[in-house]
Amino acid sequence: MGVFHLGELTVNQLIKEVQKKIGTPIDLQRIGELFKLACLLHDVGHAPFSHTGEGFYLGKDHDYTQIHNKLIETIGNEDFAKDIPKDSSSAAAPHEIMSAIIGISEYGKFFDGVEQKEFFARCITGYKYSAGTTENNIKNCFISLLNSKVIDVDKLDYLIRDAYITGFDTVNIDFERLLSSLTISKDKGKYKIAYYKNAISVIENVVYAHDAERKWIQTHPVVLYEAYILQHIMGYLSEKMDDGDKTLFSLESLSKRGQRFGNGLSVCLLCDDDIIYLMKNPFYSQLSEEFFERRIRRHPVWKSEAEYKAFVLDMASGGSLLEKFEQAMSVTAKYLIKSTDSWVIDDALIGKLEKEKETLLATDMDSETKKVQLENKEMILKVVHSLEGYATEKGISCNFVILMASQFNSGFGKPDFSATNIAFQTKDGEKVAAVGKIVSAIEAKEKDRDNFFYLFYKRSMDVDDYDIDNQEICKKLFKDVVF
Repeated sequence: MGVFHLGELTVNQLIKEVQKKIGTPIDLQRIGELFKLACLLHDVGHAPFSHTGEGFYLGKDHDYTQIHNKLIETIGNEDFAKDIPKDSSSAAAPHEIMSAIIGISEYGKFFDGVEQKEFFARCITGYKYSAGTTENNIKNCFISLLNSKVIDVDKLDYLIRDAYITGFDTVNIDFERLLSSLTISKDKGKYKIAYYKNAISVIENVVYAHDAERKWIQTHPVVLYEAYILQHIMGYLSEKMDDGDKTLFSLESLSKRGQRFGNGLSVCLLCDDDIIYLMKNPFYSQLSEEFFERRIRRHPVWKSEAEYKAFVLDMASGGSLLEKFEQAMSVTAKYLIKSTDSWVIDDALIGKLEKEKETLLATDMDSETKKVQLENKEMILKVVHSLEGYATEKGISCNFVILMASQFNSGFGKPDFSATNIAFQTKDGEKVAAVGKIVSAIEAKEKDRDNFFYLFYKRSMDVDDYDIDNQEICKKLFKDVVF
């Protein structure tokens, strides 16, 4: 509802500006109605536990082909396919594609033909028109106001809501000032969204608030670990529930009609509660126990990227030693993801690795390939043996998890932020300039490394408030892996 409200403010302002500046015969009222409908329904396809579960829509291979084909079929226009990104890294989020499919399927009476269905789907997915007609150009402006990389009504809504719900006291976002400043301007022959000059401070605040949420909430180790538990539980539930063509995470499970699986269980209107029921009753597991009993969860050795840098960078001082250390941790994390069910470093895994090394040594293969594989195996063994040694020394169980994380990169450094157009009204007309050329925004330092990770360990249950020495384990790990 929050996005719908912001969408209504957006439509009222943008229609007024388009009519004033280009006086097009385009049916702006109908475009506005479809945009607001997209705002209202843009998240109806969310998987259980929101973004944590949406990857399961793509199946084990994380392939967008099937869900994109379903969207094309639902719209009824094969030409739509040419504007779907070929690279999955540029594709819409799975829940956005599912939301578009559900919106069209369940509310078909609101659409008058294929063209309107297509525009609705594009608003939700962010897939803009490549055909350069004036009407498509204006529609692209609307699309960018629901799904963009810098400012859109969805982002405005969740930044304001999340700050309130979490109690995270971030900057104020004057959304009314921002949206009342919306306009369009011509940029390289095409109309683009622009903002009048009185919105500059709010634009900066939106980027700052988004930076703060990503840095201190979305990538917090507790949040990442919760996602780790839930993703493994949902993967386990998929294995138990999926039955031939029937899959737990699917359009059928999300529907009111639902579907009945081979084990006799039925699921409809799939939501968080269904996952809770399944993990708590028919398919209880060790991870289920950890989800429900926070006391037994693993804890992070460091709790932020800044703390990690304070421990590790101080020992490495950059350069090849740091690169060698982070490469070893990255190779280990990737091995755990690919070759283990729960990504846990324990005695069983160490035994498995030792056997794999023996097998590799005895295998007849290309010498260069064998050399690379052995080097990687040795790197992984250095990491796990170091952690095993520390656990033995401290009398705790060898039970660790490595979760990779992206290093923080400020939105102020994004080209899309710098390219945001600001309109200044003068006696000679309107002057338009890009934010990056006229505003001294917070300088965004480019990230110098991609590898960053959190290390989680099991606390001893025999000692109250037991905590490991963060710096001590970092020193041992660095020494054992690098030297």
